[in-house]
Amino acid sequence: MAEEFTTWDNLLKEFKFYMTMERSFSQNTSESYIFDCSRFVDFMKEKHKDISPNEVSVNILEEFIFSLEKKQYDDEEDILLKSTTQTRIIQGIRAFFKFLILNDNIDSNPSELLVTPKLEKKLPDILEREEVKALLNIFDTSTSHGFRNRLTIALLYSTGLRVSEFINLKLYEINFREEFLDIIGKGNKERFVPVESSVLNELEYYIEHFRANQYIKKGEEDYVFISNKRGSKLTRQFIFKMLRESAAKAGINKTIHPHILRHSFATELIRSGANIIAVKEMMGHTSIRSTEVYINLDTKDLRKTLLENHPFYQKDFF
Repeated sequence: MAEEFTTWDNLLKEFKFYMTMERSFSQNTSESYIFDCSRFVDFMKEKHKDISPNEVSVNILEEFIFSLEKKQYDDEEDILLKSTTQTRIIQGIRAFFKFLILNDNIDSNPSELLVTPKLEKKLPDILEREEVKALLNIFDTSTSHGFRNRLTIALLYSTGLRVSEFINLKLYEINFREEFLDIIGKGNKERFVPVESSVLNELEYYIEHFRANQYIKKGEEDYVFISNKRGSKLTRQFIFKMLRESAAKAGINKTIHPHILRHSFATELIRSGANIIAVKEMMGHTSIRSTEVYINLDTKDLRKTLLENHPFYQKDFF
């Protein structure tokens, strides 16, 4: 029989101690489970403060998970991680309620009835190299907007910037001498993104020959990419529309959006043998798990990497 309920906070404290001592979980897993269970405890105290652990039903657990899903995902990358994150949360809740069973706080385990979602396996399409070349070749670079739009695609593809980072890029964040961008990304985290010299040369040309000769609205002077009509920084909507129209002109039959260029950037790096930690830093991911989920390498790519790089498969090794 379950013991008399004290407080959720006490049980969470005991669970934290249990996770610290339990050696079958890695430190990252323990920290993730504790974080998710802390959110569950906050949810219970706010929404179901009179419900004891022994009275928690699977419906309440599903309500908690649904409350997290209502969060607005700010880019497609977060949506890709949605199922993975939900699976982790369910695993953490199960670990918590398993602990409550072992600790005689509850008589039955409602988390056993939770259904783990199927992980998303299909990531967005990427643009292959020939498609990127076709996209870049459609622009008339003698015009201000043609040069700017071509440079937009080149910069997104060559750096992997998020569209929000691109439209908010400021003049003083470009280091032409050291060839990198000083980016303030999600969570106000700073990272340095290298830029190839030919792209930087075009960026410098745009600033000096096109941007310098157009109207710029007061308060928008620091932004690099400016709308010809409004004189203010470009918008997400403009980037989406420009990419769709450009892809149609280039004969690319794919759903095009800024994220596809970011995903193509990362995939090309991994295909070429780049260190996943380096890719993580350039992408601005907080966890290597995000990079692993985000980058979709098919079996063919993995096999090619194995055969080309592992010493066992080199000549005369075996």
